[in-house]
Amino acid sequence: MTKDFYKEEIGSEVLIIGGAEDKLNERHILRKFVEMSGGKDAEILLIPVPSDFPIAAATLYKGIFEKMGLKSVKVLDATSSKDFLELNANEVLEGITGVFLTGGDQMRLTSILGGTRFLAELKIRIKNGTVLAGSSAGAAGFSSTMIVRGEPTVQPLKDSIRLCPGLGILQNIIIDQHFTQRARINRLITAVSYNPSNLGIGIDENTAIHIKKDGILEVLGSGTVTIIDGSNISYNTIAEVEESEPFSVIGLQINILSTGVRYDLNNRKPIETVGDYLQI
Repeated sequence: MTKDFYKEEIGSEVLIIGGAEDKLNERHILRKFVEMSGGKDAEILLIPVPSDFPIAAATLYKGIFEKMGLKSVKVLDATSSKDFLELNANEVLEGITGVFLTGGDQMRLTSILGGTRFLAELKIRIKNGTVLAGSSAGAAGFSSTMIVRGEPTVQPLKDSIRLCPGLGILQNIIIDQHFTQRARINRLITAVSYNPSNLGIGIDENTAIHIKKDGILEVLGSGTVTIIDGSNISYNTIAEVEESEPFSVIGLQINILSTGVRYDLNNRKPIETVGDYLQI
């Protein structure tokens, strides 16, 4: 079966948000992050590196979390490669129970944070129980391989996406955000077809996946999560066609999950449906 990637890579829980989460009303997804991080006693670190306007992004989220009653919400002021080289990672992360990556540009995130001592220390903290959450670009950067560019297409095309290394926090997963709203299913199919060992997960806006320590994924929020599994592909012509041509792929499995439904990442199958329907 598939590699047990989750248990090998992370010892904590992660919350991956598809972007545009509710920041004004009930804020269910952000409240879930606070709950996971320790509730009112949580100590949160905001990392606004992906944003083109990091101060504005950090100020927005800091205000939201403080209105929820949190007394300890810190902002990582480092926004350049030079800044991260000068950071004392142990000092910054001491006592932090939850880390939140904002949206923006995932390439900006990885090009600045990738390879730093801070990222290495963050991964250690995550394995030891620090909760990690990310929204939009901050979520896309969790993957070992991530989509950085790709326009919506009528059919999957070989050259419709651009992939590059992500932060490597999650192995064998590719995250795509703003999924239904920006018609991104074909680009995620293409990404999975390039290497079917990757599980494609497309997350709608105001929707999140909570991945637990045992590798069980649960859907939260108002939209859906699309999971594309290529482990049973029997025919794939992506290597043979020209760059701008469509390709054939047979054997893809696509699951669309709404809030409350769970999925076993280690065995790649849904394990529960809503209501009284049979478990799989």
